[in-house]
Amino acid sequence: MTASRHDDLNDSSTIVVELSLNSVDTAERVRLLIGRLSGIETISSGARQAHVRITDDIVDVEPGVPVLVLGDGLDAMRALQAGATGVLSPHVDGESLGAAIRAAAQGLTTLSAELRDDLVERFRANDGLEGELEDAVLTPRERQVLQLLAEGASNKSIARHLDITPHTAKFHVASIVAKLGASGRTDAVAKAMRLGLVMI
Repeated sequence: MTASRHDDLNDSSTIVVELSLNSVDTAERVRLLIGRLSGIETISSGARQAHVRITDDIVDVEPGVPVLVLGDGLDAMRALQAGATGVLSPHVDGESLGAAIRAAAQGLTTLSAELRDDLVERFRANDGLEGELEDAVLTPRERQVLQLLAEGASNKSIARHLDITPHTAKFHVASIVAKLGASGRTDAVAKAMRLGLVMI
């Protein structure tokens, strides 16, 4: 969060939340929940500067505004690696949603208990090579990105080579890292080589 956004938050007791949700039902539910919370108001996507954005689209995670992603266990790691400030269940209750919004506005990361437990369980189950291979099912586009990663390409270079935006390239890299259970780009390439997914 930038200093000016902190200043805006200090000058006003109201946290402005931008809703950028693909699901109309989820958007309406979240709007109703926030409407019952004091000190938080919602705006439509792009209406004005927001303190926090809530989305159900991992690709919508970008720098500048703290982002809360509504998703399931499969989305949690990818969302965090893509830069999300927090991940909540789409069925989050009002009290938890309010706490997550306030935490995000202060630059804190949140993860709902059920998603945390799901992530821990996935890590425990992913100790062996067989588990890694099952989890490492990459899309054809992710395989292209992985090959370029193995060649040392940056996100911008990957974007140029595949005629996609740098933001989309970053999303694919985060997805690859998550699927391989890697700690970063270099570790992802090393694991991919060990699994026979890529060759240099």
